[in-house]
Amino acid sequence: MNYKVEIKYIEPIRVAVMRYKGHVMEASKVFPNVFKAIRGKANGAPFFSYYKVDQETKIGEMELCVPTAETPNGNGVTIKEIPRIKAVCVTHVGPYETMQQAYEAIQGYAQENNLALQFPIREVFIKGPGMIIKGNPNKYITEILFPLKEEE
Repeated sequence: MNYKVEIKYIEPIRVAVMRYKGHVMEASKVFPNVFKAIRGKANGAPFFSYYKVDQETKIGEMELCVPTAETPNGNGVTIKEIPRIKAVCVTHVGPYETMQQAYEAIQGYAQENNLALQFPIREVFIKGPGMIIKGNPNKYITEILFPLKEEE
């Protein structure tokens, strides 16, 4: 897939958030709890914010985030204000299993342009599986954001 890599500013955002540590493929099983805690009242695309991922075991430390103006009703879900960031971004269209190619495109771009990437990385789910109907994985749209280290 041919990726268009771009650098842009991502505006600050208020999210309902749940910390998660475990296998990254299992995170989607607990993600609905964030939506339940805000009674489904999202006001933006949900995303995962990765702080650390072991490439071999796929065990990660992350936050499951849903933009909202609501106050969550607990259950391990809190509110967090995420500041404005400058990030390298790529939009991936297709199943999650092929997203590695998008990550490689970002890594290549960063190396060519001498950019320093940092965590947390965001995967923003523009279009993905619904709560009831899975939909067509070839039509999933995921935006991947890598924050840039600001020069000192």
